[in-house]
Amino acid sequence: MASKKFIGVLLMGLAGLSLPAVVASTGASAETPAPSTASTGTSIVTEELCTWYMLGAPSTISLTPTGGAVEYVGDVVPVSAAFAEGDNLNVYSSGNVTPGDRSTFGECTFYSSPTRPIVTVSIEDDAFTATAVVGGADTSMDFEAISVTNAFNVNATDDTCGSPWTVINAGLSGEGVALSEVLTTIATVGGVDGRVESTNDRCATDLTFSINIPEGMTPVYAGQTYNWEGPGFTTALTTSGA
Repeated sequence: MASKKFIGVLLMGLAGLSLPAVVASTGASAETPAPSTASTGTSIVTEELCTWYMLGAPSTISLTPTGGAVEYVGDVVPVSAAFAEGDNLNVYSSGNVTPGDRSTFGECTFYSSPTRPIVTVSIEDDAFTATAVVGGADTSMDFEAISVTNAFNVNATDDTCGSPWTVINAGLSGEGVALSEVLTTIATVGGVDGRVESTNDRCATDLTFSINIPEGMTPVYAGQTYNWEGPGFTTALTTSGA
């Protein structure tokens, strides 16, 4: 009897040891989730690109005798024309979308490529041709813009420029390369305000044009009014990154 009891206990113990293995073999495995891809992006407004503008370049230059109406009697007659405040030459930086005007501007930046302004004045030739109102063309009264003695002078008076602008008077003539000269500029790119916010680079200059009707000429149609047609005058704004 003792022997049989021992065997029964042993069999029960073996049966109990097999239960965990049966449970593990029937469990279900979890599924792997599909990958998820998210889109990315952002949005921001870009600052306007700084651009150079020019206002007040003269379209007509009507020279009149300095000191009032006179008659030509064979002596020198100085003639001139002036463009002052409100009608002067105004060069400035502003945004590419907001061009501004003589007193306003749009905030802007040159980003990584600043440029400097160069204002050049030029005449197409040096000839002033004479015509009598009654009588017509008179070559004996023609004259030329001659360097030093009788250049076509463009005098620029600094109105609001200051540093870093350079303002230069020009004496245009047919001698050498003097048909064209720089009038106003910022000499180096380093002098340019690269980011325009509360202030901007602006240069307004009052311009005076002058030349002399020379002495010693004798008109064919004496007693008549004479008109002189001078050369075409150009004011050009260019920029440089150097």
